[in-house]
Amino acid sequence: MKKWMSMVLGMVLILGLAACGGGNENGGDESSMNDGSTNNSSDKTSESSGEYDAEAARATYEANCLSCHGENLQGKVGPGLTAVGSSYSKDEILNIIQNGKGQMPGNILRGDTEKEENVAKWLADMK
Repeated sequence: MKKWMSMVLGMVLILGLAACGGGNENGGDESSMNDGSTNNSSDKTSESSGEYDAEAARATYEANCLSCHGENLQGKVGPGLTAVGSSYSKDEILNIIQNGKGQMPGNILRGDTEKEENVAKWLADMK
């Protein structure tokens, strides 16, 4: 039963994050997110979704989303997020993070509004 609940929780997390997408903080091509490389820049990035801390967003993703959406946002149990910003706006992604969607549960970041906003902006720039 515990294993089943873990799977359900993981699926809900994945689906919710699928709507979030990953951001390319370099402004370069998207392949840098897909080839396993990461940008460790702590600079804030300003793009269409607004300013965000890409390094903090990536750390939040790794701690809360990676198990379902994959190390490089490629998808695992949950959908891939490499281009989620092409399908969902920052506000839609934030809504999914907060309220869940499909099998992804809501409240994944336990009400930490700052982290929710930062990750939503980061994922919205994944196009």
